[in-house]
Amino acid sequence: MNHKYKIDIWILISVLVLMIFSIGVVYSASASFALDKFQDSRYLFKQHLIKVVFSVAALFILAKVDYKILERFAKPMIILSILLLIYTVFLGSSPIKGASRWISIGPVNFQPSEIARYSLIIYLALLLARKKDYMNLLYKGYLPVLFYIITVTGLVLIQPNLSVAIIIFSTSMLMIFLSQAKLKHIGFTFASLVPIVTIFIMSKDYIIARLTSYSEYKSSGSTSYQLQQALIGFGNGGLTGVGPGNSNQREFFLPEAHGDFIYSIIGEEYGFIGTFAILCLYFILIYRGYMVAKETADEFGKFLAFGITTLITINALVNMSVASGVIPTTGVTLPFVSYGGTSIIFSAMAVGVLLNISAQRENAGESLSMA
Repeated sequence: MNHKYKIDIWILISVLVLMIFSIGVVYSASASFALDKFQDSRYLFKQHLIKVVFSVAALFILAKVDYKILERFAKPMIILSILLLIYTVFLGSSPIKGASRWISIGPVNFQPSEIARYSLIIYLALLLARKKDYMNLLYKGYLPVLFYIITVTGLVLIQPNLSVAIIIFSTSMLMIFLSQAKLKHIGFTFASLVPIVTIFIMSKDYIIARLTSYSEYKSSGSTSYQLQQALIGFGNGGLTGVGPGNSNQREFFLPEAHGDFIYSIIGEEYGFIGTFAILCLYFILIYRGYMVAKETADEFGKFLAFGITTLITINALVNMSVASGVIPTTGVTLPFVSYGGTSIIFSAMAVGVLLNISAQRENAGESLSMA
C-alpha cells in the first residue's frame, strides 16, 4: 500500500467493546446451563473467551491485509461455499427439527452458512464492480448476478434455515439495488419468489407454529414460553437492571439465554440503559460502515463495505426484534455478543476487511481485471 494506514477508529472501538462485553454477559447467561450439562459453570465461558481472543486477532490481521486480494479468491470462495452447503444439506450433522446446518471435522464444528454469506457478499461485490456498466441489462448483467444469490439462498433455505436465507437474500438484493440494476427486474424477482417462499413456509410445521404463536401474542397478549420469558427478563431489568450476574431468567427459565436471546439477559442485568448502550454501539458501527462505503472510490471496496455493514445490520436488528417480540422467533444470534464460534469469528474477520477498506477509502483503487 502507498498510503498512510489509518483505519476507522469508531468501527474498531464499537466492535471491540461489543466483543469484550460479550465475555461477561455470556458467562452470566451460560453459567447454570454449563454447570448442569458439563459440570463446569465456566465451560461455555472458556470456549467463548478463546473464540473472542481468536476473533480479535483475526480482525487486526485482516485490517492490515489489502482487501483487494479478495478479488483473486472471490470465485474459489463462492464455489467452495456452495459445495459445503450442498454437503450440509445431505450429510450435515446436528439435526435440529429436521434441519442439518453443521459440518463436523474432528473436534471442529462450523456452519457453512456463515462462510457462505460472506463469500457471497465478496463475490457479489466483485461482480457488481465488474458489471457496473451493464447491470441494467437482464441477460448480461442482472441474471448472472442473481444466479449466485438464488443458489446460495436456496441451499440455506432447504437445510432448512429460513431466517438466515432471508438475511442473505435481503443483503444481496440491497447490494444489487445500489448498482444500476433496473427496479422492474428487482421487483419481478421478489414477485416471483413470494409464492415459492409461501409454499415452503406452509410445508414446515415448526414455522407455522412460530407464526401462530406470534399472531396470538399480537392479538391477545398470550405468548410462547420462550418469548414470554424473554419479555419477563426485560421487565425485571427496568431502567438500570438487576446487576451483572444476577439474572433470574438464566436459571433455566429462558432457553438459549447465552445465544439467540442474550439481548434479554442484557436487558435484565443492565436494564434499559444497557440495551440502549448496545443499540448505540451498533448504530456507530452501522453509520461508520455506510460512511466508509460512501467515501470509497474503488467500486469493489464500495460494494464490499456496503454488503458487510448491511449483513451485520440486518442480523442485529432481527435478533433484537425477536428478543423484544417485534417479529416472530428465529434462530439468529446477536453479532459479536451471542455465544457461538462460527458467527463471531467470521463477523470479526468481515469487520477486519471493512477496517482495511476504511484505511483506503480515499484511494482511487486499481482497475478490476475482467472475468
